[in-house]
Amino acid sequence: MIRLSTALLFPSLALAAAWIAGGCAPAAKPAAPAAKTADNDHAGHDDHADHVHPETLAEGIAELETAVKDVAEKLGSGAKEAADDAVHAVGHLLGDLEELLKKQELTADIKEAGTKALAELGECFDKLDVAMHAAEGEGESPATVHASVSERVMAAVTVLKERFAGDKATGENK
Repeated sequence: MIRLSTALLFPSLALAAAWIAGGCAPAAKPAAPAAKTADNDHAGHDDHADHVHPETLAEGIAELETAVKDVAEKLGSGAKEAADDAVHAVGHLLGDLEELLKKQELTADIKEAGTKALAELGECFDKLDVAMHAAEGEGESPATVHASVSERVMAAVTVLKERFAGDKATGENK
C-alpha cells in the first residue's frame, strides 16, 4: 500500500505544481471573426495602376460627373460587378479631388464648401460600397441605397460644379 501511495505522490505533486504555476484562469475565448466591411472586401479589385489622376479641379469634377452617371447606369442595368468597379473609381477620384482642393489657394469659405461637398459624396459612396459588399439578403440592396442617396450626390456635384468647374477654381468665387 505504501508503494501505491508513493507511486501516486509524484504525479500528484507534478500536477499540483503545474496547476499552481499556470493558475486556474479560464481558457481564452477564440477571437471573433472580423466584421465584413467594404474596406476589407476589396481584394478582388486591381491596384488601380491604370488610374489617371486629374490635374485640375475642373478636370476632376468633369470626370466625377461622368463617373456618377456611370454608377447609376450600371446599377440600373443590374451589372453589379461593373457598378462596384465604378463605385471604387469614384472613391479614388474623390481622393484625387481632396488633394487638388488642398493645393488650391482659395478663400476659406470656398475651400470649406468644396470640402463639405466631397465629404458628402464620400459618405454617400461609402454607404453604397457597403451595400455592394453586403452578404446576399443582408441590408438594403445597392439599387435601393443608390436611390436613397442620389439627391445628396447630385446636390454635392452641383456645389462642386458651381464653385470649381471651368475657370471658377479661384479664390474669388462666390
